[in-house]
Amino acid sequence: MAAIEQLLTVAEELGFELCGVMGVLPPEHFDAFERWLRTGMNAGMAHFVRNFEARKHPEALLPGVQSILMLGVSYAKVLDSEPHPIRQLSGIVEYARGIDYHQWIRRRLDVLMEKHQELFPNGRCRGTVDTAPILEKEYAALAGLGTIGKNTLLIHPTLGSKLFLATLLSTEHLAPTPPPEPFDPCGDCRRCLDACPMGALVEPFVLDARKCLSYWTLIHRGELPKEISDKRGNRFLGCDTCQRVCPHNQAIPVIPEGLLDPFSLEANELRHFLAGSPLARTT
Repeated sequence: MAAIEQLLTVAEELGFELCGVMGVLPPEHFDAFERWLRTGMNAGMAHFVRNFEARKHPEALLPGVQSILMLGVSYAKVLDSEPHPIRQLSGIVEYARGIDYHQWIRRRLDVLMEKHQELFPNGRCRGTVDTAPILEKEYAALAGLGTIGKNTLLIHPTLGSKLFLATLLSTEHLAPTPPPEPFDPCGDCRRCLDACPMGALVEPFVLDARKCLSYWTLIHRGELPKEISDKRGNRFLGCDTCQRVCPHNQAIPVIPEGLLDPFSLEANELRHFLAGSPLARTT
């Protein structure tokens, strides 16, 4: 078995449902990202500005990088792997209804990097989750994991958009995986744009974080503007509307949530439910 096939086999054994290999290149749509920043649509997310130069090419993350292994895993695979008290709460964004996916992925990336070292003793690699300055959705699309939809999320033909992504950068020339059949997930569909409670999807493929309930309830610090509070409803942390209405997610089971109202909890009680989840840092 060729080395890259061994690496992909290990990735699948570790639980990654999607794997694709591509040669390194700059992001194809970096100019769109630059326009997004220039118009202020990143809202208060200053890290996008601080790491602007690093996002231009994966070389900034791993000097000498030659190949990118993109990985995807469904929400359910990660969140159903261990019980977590956060599922007793209502109003929690679906991707966070369980253990911290960063830790789940990081443990498996460490194993995958060890395998890379075994197969390529003179090579170097680096694994990243979604905290590194890389346009991972774009590279996931280029590596064949899916297509970016009008809701700005990566959509896979059978797994939908409820996916966590990870990256393994390598200084080795790894054989690219064959490209999949062309896939247009959206066509004339506008369900996500029309359903967004704040109109944050200002046009197909463009999200204005200044209007996004997920930004305001997960990332923003301080009081919420009245127009945001008025549209919040029972959403305590995050918003799933654009994913909930997407036709590609209709056959995918929803991660269950509870009935306990988090708005009624004291801060110390809330910390108990959020500890060990992706939202632990929001309180």
